[in-house]
Amino acid sequence: MLTASGLAGLLPALVTPFSADGAVEVAALRRLIERMFAGGARGIVPLGGTGEYTALSPAERRTVAETAVAAAAGRGPVVAGVLSPGYAEALAAAQDFKSAGVDAVMLLSPFYALGTQAGLIDYIHRFRDACGLPIVLYEIPVRTNVSLEPETIATLAADGTAIGIKFSNYDVPRFHRLAGLVGDDFALLGGEEPLVACHLEMGARGAVLATANLVPEFWAEIFDIHRRGPGQAAFAHQAKAQPLIDAVFAEPNPGPLKKALAIIGEPVGDVRLPLLPPRPETVARLAKVLAAFKDVQSLEYA
Repeated sequence: MLTASGLAGLLPALVTPFSADGAVEVAALRRLIERMFAGGARGIVPLGGTGEYTALSPAERRTVAETAVAAAAGRGPVVAGVLSPGYAEALAAAQDFKSAGVDAVMLLSPFYALGTQAGLIDYIHRFRDACGLPIVLYEIPVRTNVSLEPETIATLAADGTAIGIKFSNYDVPRFHRLAGLVGDDFALLGGEEPLVACHLEMGARGAVLATANLVPEFWAEIFDIHRRGPGQAAFAHQAKAQPLIDAVFAEPNPGPLKKALAIIGEPVGDVRLPLLPPRPETVARLAKVLAAFKDVQSLEYA
């Protein structure tokens, strides 16, 4: 069973490819996953927000999970997102993913009905006991309107309920406080590209990143740079990607990201409603920054 030690380095948050008629495109997903591992990924995270979890049917989510497990072929953990708003739906998804063979689930805090910290602890305890899979917590308060306090996370780490967390929260002091409360048996994973180097300096061992769909080699390299030190080298490396990060997130994710993949010759279709494809000016911006980023990568990996 997956433990915290198995979560490290680059874990791309995968897009879900769609065909021209809007169906899940299994062949494209397989190609994308192969490209991620070839680019240095240490595992994959399908079915998160970047994977348009909420726009997929349960059957489609199962297809994505099965495809991810088969394509990963044991090269790294498959951590499937569970972004359902409440317990019954979340548990049904996790049980489906377990039967598909995933290694863990990335559990979003329940949203709409907003719980207290005590309620969240009870919810996650009950979920873990019922689903029988390792849990990676998913902290993204901009989406859920609720934040797991560092002490809450530490409680779930100490009793073995959760093995790690994707921290998609720009509250740097909160991350720093959390890092001081958990040990090596809990994996701190960054979840925001502009903070990867910062999170590594404060104790993160990996990151779950959307732009890794585009440039996995670039993000895989930052972990080696950080290990070699000094710390400012990782910040300098990350800074080279800022124009790309800004362009990819200029409109709601993953619309620009999917268009960027098409620009580099890795088409994955469009997004599903209520999301829309990016505006022409955003597409032009993406093309410009991607062309410039080729020079960055050639310098890094020639």
